[in-house]
Amino acid sequence: MSSSQQSIEVRIEGYRDVWVYCEHEDGKLTRPTTEVIAGARKVADKVGMDVVGVLIGYNLGDLVKEPIYYGADKVIYCDDPRLKDYQVLPYTTVLSDMVMRLKPWALLFVTSEIGKDLGPRVAYRTNTGLAADVIDLIVEDFVMNLPTGRYVYKDCIAQVRPDFATRIAKIFTPKHRPQISSVRPGNFTPLPRDETRKGEIVRWEPRFEEDDFQVEVIETRKVPKSEVKLEEAKVVISLGLGILRDASGRPRDPREAFRLAKELADLIREKFGVETEIGASRALIYAGLKELEGLITKERQVGQTGKTIAPEVYIALGISGALQHRVGMQRSKRIVAVNVDPNAPIFQIAHYGYVGDLYEFLPKAIELLRSM
Repeated sequence: MSSSQQSIEVRIEGYRDVWVYCEHEDGKLTRPTTEVIAGARKVADKVGMDVVGVLIGYNLGDLVKEPIYYGADKVIYCDDPRLKDYQVLPYTTVLSDMVMRLKPWALLFVTSEIGKDLGPRVAYRTNTGLAADVIDLIVEDFVMNLPTGRYVYKDCIAQVRPDFATRIAKIFTPKHRPQISSVRPGNFTPLPRDETRKGEIVRWEPRFEEDDFQVEVIETRKVPKSEVKLEEAKVVISLGLGILRDASGRPRDPREAFRLAKELADLIREKFGVETEIGASRALIYAGLKELEGLITKERQVGQTGKTIAPEVYIALGISGALQHRVGMQRSKRIVAVNVDPNAPIFQIAHYGYVGDLYEFLPKAIELLRSM
């Protein structure tokens, strides 16, 4: 910056509070929603604002109190029979109307089917931007050095997300409000539910547009929930492409690695009563190995395009640890890495590393646990 340039502090006035669009099922907030409320709390406390939960639906009842129990200061809800089933057009109209009239400083969604459907439409209608698949939220100043001066936008949200699976990027929306993000599940820990917390609850009267109800919902059916509960497991044992060969480079049947990993998982449940699941890297899943058909499926994927998890213990077997995998498991409390390559990136974040053959490691681990 030349001596003739001046530093200009730029603030966006008239916008306040961090909103969270709250998803709910069967009269309860979804766990990812409670995670995002915790993320919103982190940001709001930093900038001295409130957290506001936004609920849309029908017959919401006592559900309107739940965002406050999980850390929100206020709830704005819209309860209308026309909103019984999620439809993107009326929901977009209601939420966009709230945003334009009440001017939130930030608006957070869960990165879910609804969040990916609703968030971009609200951003478009309210003339702002959206950062998708965010894994962290940081408050910091954003600086633009231009020929006319050095412009400082105070207290922006740095929306942190993976960038092309090789880097971590910070996305800013310095000139527009609200700052809208969709947050990947698994990156924030929900605050303890506290029924003693008090907050303001406001009912919102919807104003629909003529073309909002072009779709009629005839029937709704629940999609069967997966029996693989990676997000809830305290121990996750994940397999990568390294299971295809042993330390000497000889081909191995990947079913043997799965069998050993499952035996270890079952033993951990039996010995310690700890929920344990089998995970997998994206590379292994998309390899489409016939031997693992029905065993290693998409619902077991850990990483940027899979699940983000934070178990007590994460055991990575034959996983190199590329960034797209690390963003899905790096919040694990303890990381155990087993790989024949001493330079594998996974060792950079592992608490315990074993350079060697997983086909030797697993039997020894099983034998040790059985003897305890």
